[in-house]
Amino acid sequence: MPRKPVHEQFDTLKAIEEHAFELFGRYGYEGVSIGDIAKAAKLSKGALYWHFKGKEALYLDCLKRLHAIFDQYVFTPMRTETDPVRAILHIFSGLQKLLQDPRVDKGVAGYWLIPSRPETAALTAAQRAFEAASVDTLRQALAQASERKLLELGGDADEMARAVIALIEACVVPLRHYSSEEMRGILAVLARTLFRAYAKSDELLQLARSI
Repeated sequence: MPRKPVHEQFDTLKAIEEHAFELFGRYGYEGVSIGDIAKAAKLSKGALYWHFKGKEALYLDCLKRLHAIFDQYVFTPMRTETDPVRAILHIFSGLQKLLQDPRVDKGVAGYWLIPSRPETAALTAAQRAFEAASVDTLRQALAQASERKLLELGGDADEMARAVIALIEACVVPLRHYSSEEMRGILAVLARTLFRAYAKSDELLQLARSI
């Protein structure tokens, strides 16, 4: 069979990625088959296997796309921000912006439903690595804010970072069941609560109220 023109190959790949990303996000790894994705994309299974070796490879590609979205809105701005307090606030304001991205409006909870099996070890490792990097980014910002006496954390930067990331995941997982406005409000409350508990000046509290 002759190869398709490059632009047709690109269109096919884009269709696969978009439909797979949405389906995995809604139903998780085990809730979606290659056949489901092929049907949604109006393609044959062979077209999918032309681009991906199997479901694991396709899921991993989608998982990395999700991580890239989080990096775009949240973690890259945090890592490039020199003011640690503003870096911390990026986790809330960035997520508010992320919620408006049409790629996630159908929900992404499925990416937290990776089964623990030998064939999914690479998927689990990728998710754990991303979560560890996210915690470390926030931990560094919290530690810097504490060192500069902007927040009073009492040496709990690591535990606080893990707690905040866990809260953020708790917001993101049920995304389909909330409107973007409801989620924006929840994130704003979380930001204000954090700063009410640990900020050392009214100026910082006012900054948190801008979320």
